[in-house]
Amino acid sequence: MKAKSVLAEPVWFNAPERFTQRTSMHDIVTHPFFDLTPFKTKESMDISYFLTTPVGSAHQYEMDMVSGQLYRKRTYCEQKDIWESYDGKINRPNFSIGIIPRLLDQTGQPQMLWVFGDKKYLFDGEDKGRSQSQRARVVGAFVLQYCNDYPCRTYQSWLSRLVLVGVNGFDPKFKNVKTLKELKGKVDWPYVKAFAQNGWGRTISSTVPEPAYRMVGEVEAEKAMEFTFKSGHLFSFDEINSLRKNCFYLYDYIWRSQEKVRENMKKSVKEATDKVAQEYKKQADRIKAIKNFSLNSVFSDKTEQDMRSKEGSREEQRALVDFKRFFLYFYKNYGERFRTCSKFVRPANHRENSERAWFFSFMTNWYHLEDLDYYYLCPRRSWLGNPRLTSGKRRFELNTDRRCSSLDLDESFEQGVTVVASLAGANKTHYRFIEYDYGIGGSHKELYSWVPETGKKLGCISRPLEEKVSIFPQDVGWEDFYQNPRRKRLDLIR
Repeated sequence: MKAKSVLAEPVWFNAPERFTQRTSMHDIVTHPFFDLTPFKTKESMDISYFLTTPVGSAHQYEMDMVSGQLYRKRTYCEQKDIWESYDGKINRPNFSIGIIPRLLDQTGQPQMLWVFGDKKYLFDGEDKGRSQSQRARVVGAFVLQYCNDYPCRTYQSWLSRLVLVGVNGFDPKFKNVKTLKELKGKVDWPYVKAFAQNGWGRTISSTVPEPAYRMVGEVEAEKAMEFTFKSGHLFSFDEINSLRKNCFYLYDYIWRSQEKVRENMKKSVKEATDKVAQEYKKQADRIKAIKNFSLNSVFSDKTEQDMRSKEGSREEQRALVDFKRFFLYFYKNYGERFRTCSKFVRPANHRENSERAWFFSFMTNWYHLEDLDYYYLCPRRSWLGNPRLTSGKRRFELNTDRRCSSLDLDESFEQGVTVVASLAGANKTHYRFIEYDYGIGGSHKELYSWVPETGKKLGCISRPLEEKVSIFPQDVGWEDFYQNPRRKRLDLIR
């Protein structure tokens, strides 16, 4: 008997065009995480999930939370066990990998579920961009731990997440399996453990490769389900609507405000460039105007209400004089809200307004670098490491007053992409920007989004040349706010 899938209705991206996501056929796509639901059944331990990587797949896929699209994470290859406890070769998963809709685990990532069952009992693809869910019966769980810098000598230094384990009840082989013990009698469990500890990569350096993952502890089905929903975060329908609506307003506010800032800075620059033009009248026609941005704002309300109450205030009006004042005003008052929104909500539709989309891609990367423990020190115009000290505080506190100019901040956004590229080159934790997931094994989905990377690599036995991965489009740059009259005068002289 083949599993019957549930088609999700496109609600999350059914929004104003500047926020929507569409297929090549112009259909609104569904967001698997927000548009599907878990539909868990306590009596039977059944639950709905969204499939990301099918059993036996040559490639591992993950879902980008912002675009809701799958992308190829890595291509599997034969490797030996980094822990040297499994003698065989490790390659593709002997189970399917999925996520539970609307449920974040204790690490803030979509709750992972591994499902055992033949591939022929899985549903077939998508329908016009509409995500499909299927059912699995939870039989237990295990703890998957991650170590960024091995050996992570204390237990607390390992990052732990609970991974649910289930079976496809439509597969006759697993029809009566209800516990992990019963499952282990039907599958190669040592291979499962070996894959868990190797399939997500290891630290590859110039010396000896080091482990990054380990499987510890097991939990029975009922306790696992209870812990998952109790310690994680299950988005309610009202919470989803509130998140989306308020983030839409926040993004519109930022975009509308930066337009005002550019206009105000244009006026001040014009006053300075007029003086230059008086000295160099013959070359005055070469002075280029700062590009204007247009915005048709449709405001959506708690973040909205809070921000509306401050609109037009003296503090805000002073902030809109130049980019330095606006960015620091925004960072102080709404920075953490933007940090949250950027993890879940799409800020722009590049097809509708590419300038807006690229502006927010740079803004998001700025916050990503802070999440990766970096701090932009304006007086030095450099991104510096910002680790936690023994006191628990950071080297640089994020909310302290910054001695920044508009020029400093313009350079911070340009340098941010370079910093991310250097982290990627050193196989450290970083983000990479995916426009379209093309290539062999690619999902062929359009993302236009930053996705996280641990920097860990598979330990391939016959390691092929690494595919060169782009971190950010080389032909896209930050649109400067600061225009230096002296620099323009030099341009005129040239």
